[in-house]
Amino acid sequence: MHPLPDDRDVRWRFRALARGQLPFLLAVLYLVVALAVSAPHLLGAPWVDVGFGLIIVATVAGIAIPWERLATCWLAAVPLLDIVAVGFLRTDLIASFGWVGGLALLPILWLAYGFAWYAIFGAVIGAAFITLLPYLLDQAPPETAQEWFNVLGLPMLSVGIGIVAMLASQRLRRSARATREALQASRDGEILLADVLNTVNAAIVHFDADGRPVAANGHAARLSALAGIDLAAPPYLASAVFAADRVTPVPPEQQIVPRALRGEELDDGISWIGQPGQQTAVVASARRVRRDNGELLGTVFIAYDVTEIAHAAELREQFLETVSHELRTPMTGILGFLDLLEEETPPDADKQREYLAVVRRRSADLMDRIREMLAAAESDAPLRLGTVDVAALVDRAVAVVEDAHPEVERRITVTTPQEVLATVDGARLSQAVRELLVNAVKFSDVGTPITVELRTDDDRMRIAVANTGPDIPPDEQARLYDRFYRTPQAMSRAIQGFGLGLTVVAGTAHAHGGEAHVASGSGRTVFTLEVPIAPAPPSS
Repeated sequence: MHPLPDDRDVRWRFRALARGQLPFLLAVLYLVVALAVSAPHLLGAPWVDVGFGLIIVATVAGIAIPWERLATCWLAAVPLLDIVAVGFLRTDLIASFGWVGGLALLPILWLAYGFAWYAIFGAVIGAAFITLLPYLLDQAPPETAQEWFNVLGLPMLSVGIGIVAMLASQRLRRSARATREALQASRDGEILLADVLNTVNAAIVHFDADGRPVAANGHAARLSALAGIDLAAPPYLASAVFAADRVTPVPPEQQIVPRALRGEELDDGISWIGQPGQQTAVVASARRVRRDNGELLGTVFIAYDVTEIAHAAELREQFLETVSHELRTPMTGILGFLDLLEEETPPDADKQREYLAVVRRRSADLMDRIREMLAAAESDAPLRLGTVDVAALVDRAVAVVEDAHPEVERRITVTTPQEVLATVDGARLSQAVRELLVNAVKFSDVGTPITVELRTDDDRMRIAVANTGPDIPPDEQARLYDRFYRTPQAMSRAIQGFGLGLTVVAGTAHAHGGEAHVASGSGRTVFTLEVPIAPAPPSS
């Protein structure tokens, strides 16, 4: 037994009959009405009955036979029967209805358009059958040239119509195939995009040009729910989003999603979303997508979950602050008792005083490291601004470093204007200058000069410290200001330090709204601390 046909296959059969057989049946119905009204006596003509009978057989066969179980070409039997039927109708009706032979054009078109290219031969043979049938019935072949032209006229017309229909069919099939392939590629692309979006460990939302969300992954849904954002309701305001301190709510106009849709740059660092106790740290970025002609397609918004990184940074800050304070207290006591020991040591006890001097130097080195950690821990503290003569501040910082490093082979030269007044945090700026000088002392070649230059340019000032020594490779320059980072050169030369000095410099520059730069090459390294003379007013 044959399996029951699939519903889709049955629909294919009826669609084919509706497109091919139904127009022909309507034309035949018109012929029946014309005969019944104007020539009812022809309805009983023998060849007319045969023709109508073949049409009924072809229609019933087209409906009843499950052609979908056979090769597609077998359905061509229906239009071929129609052509034969037209031939019999034409035999008895051509004298009264000369247009009857034109009915064959409908099944001919069906053959040429709906089947493979070789079906056109069936159309031509059928057309030849129509024109030759009267001669076959009379058993008398065409005799004159006119009769032969009449016989060949319909087949030739069938060839022309068939070729045109066939070419149109092939073009349509190619177009349909290309459309299906493009649709399939589009669906595959959607599936791939969905998988990529759900694989990436970040919240991704694509908004269209009108600000409506087109696609969003699971991370976006989770973070949106945590922040209290309804992605189905513009303007996508969050009910639980806080600044870096985790307490201050972010005003609606400053929230990251509305700002991204306005085309603003998102460079505010970390935001915390969610209620206290279940907050998540995110860093967001956004980009507007445009066509080649500049037309806006939409906005891609990305938010990264950096909670673990934020917690690690907080632990690092807490560690710095705790360790530095815990070490400073006992060291202060050690230095106090060291003063008492030096006072109680007899002047002629040279050996004891030598040991005490060693202890004093090592204690001073340890206190320098503790101050370095304290300065790094306090790099995010609010500035205490005041009017400071930066030229005098640089001179004092140089004097402090020279006292701490009295190497006779090293010389620090200073170039500053007579007076440079600026609104800065004097204590922190002085600490940053000292860190630059100490760094130059540590890494400069013995006996080479260290230069300090203070310059002003419009509303900014630059403090540049230069030394001669090994170059800093470019890949290391990008990490110099990272906390605890020590260059391979510092490790190989056993230079003391925690890798916090330049972090203090960068923190001081950024706190004042400035920058820290480094340039190294040809045996010369220059660190530049650039800050505005008057800082910009804090944003409200």
